Amino acid sequence: MNIDEQTVKTIARLARLELKDVAASQQDLDKIVDEFSKIVGYMDILGEADTSGVEPLYSPMFDPQPPRSDVARTGEGLANEILEQAPEKVGRFFSVPRIV
Repeated sequence: MNIDEQTVKTIARLARLELKDVAASQQDLDKIVDEFSKIVGYMDILGEADTSGVEPLYSPMFDPQPPRSDVARTGEGLANEILEQAPEKVGRFFSVPRIV
């Protein structure tokens, strides 16, 4: 794929990046065009790799865990369990040092 200034400007617009149209930034724009061309060149090299006979990898885990059951929990028991672990509490609230 040929990367030119117009392609870089289109990508910048889609990414909501602002490129200023001034002569001083022409060097920056040329650098970006060069870097994009290199990136696309690397992707072309990867595209040439022989992947015939390689199964697609749908998950990095070989034996994924089964999904847990979707059971609703009431908050009251859970809140008391969490408050029991708090270093300081006042009633049913956490006690923290004053900041201001």
